[in-house]
Amino acid sequence: MVAILSVALVLLFTGYNVFYTYKQGEKLTCMAGMMIAMTVGMMSSLALGVVLGVALQHDLTLSTIIAILFGMGVGYLTGKPVSLMAALDGMMAGIMGGMMGAMLGVMLVVSDSIVLFIDVIFIFVMSVLIQLIDEESGKSKATNDSNSKPFLGSAITLFVGIVIVGVMLLFQYQGNVSSASQSQSVQPESQTTSKENDGYQIATVDVKSNGYGPNNIEVKAGVPTKIDFKTTSGISCTKHVVSNELGIDVDLKKGDNFIALKDLKPGTYKYHCGMYMYGGTITVK
Repeated sequence: MVAILSVALVLLFTGYNVFYTYKQGEKLTCMAGMMIAMTVGMMSSLALGVVLGVALQHDLTLSTIIAILFGMGVGYLTGKPVSLMAALDGMMAGIMGGMMGAMLGVMLVVSDSIVLFIDVIFIFVMSVLIQLIDEESGKSKATNDSNSKPFLGSAITLFVGIVIVGVMLLFQYQGNVSSASQSQSVQPESQTTSKENDGYQIATVDVKSNGYGPNNIEVKAGVPTKIDFKTTSGISCTKHVVSNELGIDVDLKKGDNFIALKDLKPGTYKYHCGMYMYGGTITVK
């Protein structure tokens, strides 16, 4: 739901700024047009990239493509009424914002808080941008007294948004603490897990936010095997493990994650995180 509202917010504010720039385009200088187009292209693709990176669940390719194309489009449409140079500047900013936004959305798993924080920053920047358009087009000279109202509104939006994000982060932290204490108190469930693992050789991979360890684990060939990706932190791309060689493509939860591997032949098999940033190997002998 948060993702849908965020996408609607990005489309609404971006569309309004593109229309408003087009309306005032003849009154804007080339330098002002370049700054406006760059801001619209960068912020809109960045915000959309973050939302899509979270909503599409680790699909970095699709979220990057959509965000870049969107940023290039709005950057061009914003800058073209002023000059072709401004349009080009907006397109380049859209490419950069789309790449960074999608990557950020895929890496950060605290989705609601991050998306909401980006929304707040996006609204604030777009509100200030409207004031810049008025100022550069000469419209603000006739309405100096009213200029403080939009700025005050955007400042209040930023402050309220930061407070809301802080409250959400506090609740999430308390939830993580309570869930951790509950998992420590319910020890008998591990006995059930051990029964399910009877007959398997178990190898453990420690999953942390900065990578996997050890870098290589060794198991015996011809023996049913389970790899336990033991996760201590869920705020990283390491919580998504992929291996085309082993047929693994899973999201890890906090704690033990046993993945069964069948018919392992001697050799070395690679696995990596969803963003190909971290990885390790499994050697079968």
